[in-house]
Amino acid sequence: MIYHGSRFTFKPEVTPEQRTEALESLREQGRVVPSVKSFAVGRDYSGEYEWGAIFVIEDLDGYREYLMHPARRRADQIGLPLVEESVSFDVTDDPDPETGVKIAELRQRLLEASVEHDPLPERAAHTRRTVLKAIAVTAAGTAAAGTGIAAAPAAAAPQVAAAQAYAVAAGSSVEVALSVNGQPRKVVLEPRVTLLDALRERLGLTGTKKGCDRGECGACTVLVDGERVKSCLTLAVMRQGAEVTTVEGLARGEELHPVQEAFIRHDAFQCGACTPGQIMSAVACIDEGHTGSEAEIREWMSGNLCRCAAYQNIVAAVADAAKEVRR
Repeated sequence: MIYHGSRFTFKPEVTPEQRTEALESLREQGRVVPSVKSFAVGRDYSGEYEWGAIFVIEDLDGYREYLMHPARRRADQIGLPLVEESVSFDVTDDPDPETGVKIAELRQRLLEASVEHDPLPERAAHTRRTVLKAIAVTAAGTAAAGTGIAAAPAAAAPQVAAAQAYAVAAGSSVEVALSVNGQPRKVVLEPRVTLLDALRERLGLTGTKKGCDRGECGACTVLVDGERVKSCLTLAVMRQGAEVTTVEGLARGEELHPVQEAFIRHDAFQCGACTPGQIMSAVACIDEGHTGSEAEIREWMSGNLCRCAAYQNIVAAVADAAKEVRR
């Protein structure tokens, strides 16, 4: 997998409407680019930047498709003029040391390629070429599983002074600070460790399940800053300072969360392997306001699979919990 991410801060004069449009354009490219398997866009609480985005892409061909997709260009057109400072990076868990090199080479080729055919209008502050230059200068902050990718020559830095990069040497560890279920937690791990493994193996929170480990089943769903995220596709280092809620954090002492109570009332589980993810996704589904009908619940819960086919009971439980929450 290739994890392409960015962290950024908007200019002070940017209006809430402009910010919303820019963030939605990022989410839109995650939804429409076929090679993007999972993505997250949200607040960055690390203190250095305000916002962050990460896109999980399966392989190098998909990465090329992502970089050249019109939806990405639209997001650049909308968002870049509003950004004050940013950093862009890529991380890959491919064991082949050449993968990181190929990523850097691909971005360099895109930088050197002619972009006269780009249908987007030229912009004084940011063009697609200047974006690619920023990417080349930062060398995408790439850290491959077996090799680190050095930054491009600093001579080009004045053209992209706002762009910064960070990279972690192969085999080294970093400290990640999180707020997990309302408690501050720190864990030292390698940059390639997923949030799922950090929660289960490092923090002992095994309620979050590892199902397919490729973002397809939803058993690993947790809430990050209030948004549902498939933790098997999210690197722990990308959630520095974030508020993470797992299934263990829903109950208040002996009092279960309304969704947990509804799942019990409606017998909305059989083997239970998918249940933690189903419950966390249901909590978010209700908070998002997507419980207006059975069809709407099915649509917005479709990212969570149940191999026991208890969907009818799950939908009933979500609808029942939504009524309880709205009281």
